[in-house]
Amino acid sequence: MRLPESRLAVLVSLPRNETGLAEAARQAGADGLKVHTNVRHRASGTSFGSLDAEYERLRDILALGIPTGLVVGAAGSVSLKEMIAAQKMGFDYFDVYAADAPAEYVEACGPVTAMAALGPGDGPSQARALVRRGVQALELSTLEPERYGTPLTLATLARLEAVASAADVPVVVPSQHALEPRDLALLRDAGAAAVLLGAVVTGADPVTFGRRIAPYVATGT
Repeated sequence: MRLPESRLAVLVSLPRNETGLAEAARQAGADGLKVHTNVRHRASGTSFGSLDAEYERLRDILALGIPTGLVVGAAGSVSLKEMIAAQKMGFDYFDVYAADAPAEYVEACGPVTAMAALGPGDGPSQARALVRRGVQALELSTLEPERYGTPLTLATLARLEAVASAADVPVVVPSQHALEPRDLALLRDAGAAAVLLGAVVTGADPVTFGRRIAPYVATGT
């Protein structure tokens, strides 16, 4: 997984697999992107199709040259066959909730970095076990969906520190909280390797998308 070594990375989860949104994030200075297949995204409300259905849009986004990860599905929709096909497309990492990942998920990632997302109730012991099973990066889900958009809490920072201390792999924190640019220093100090900005903070309007990302990039550099 390609991340800057000397600072917190700013990644952007696209609310739709659209080149215009990806280009806006790139121009705003984002270090990487995340795109989706086979899932209905909770925060944005977007339903993403199969790899075949999304292929041309994903190809065009990858052509921008910014490191891009792929969410490969949700419960019951992860296709190991599609994952093997996607290995050749140039993705930086694959991602899925650990609770939704088939037992063969890590093997199906092949040469692509295998990321798994911890649920809001998962802690250091689950993180250590996933790393022992070959997971190479962790996404730390921080909130149940009904609490999306609430401010960053001390409890989230403490849980992040506990997980990051327990697992010697990059820990990525999605913006399920309504993160402010000033929160990035707190996440970094607690052990995050990257923040993943999503619809809660970026919105989905192409006109304002890049402008809403830029302050986080400026804070993280």
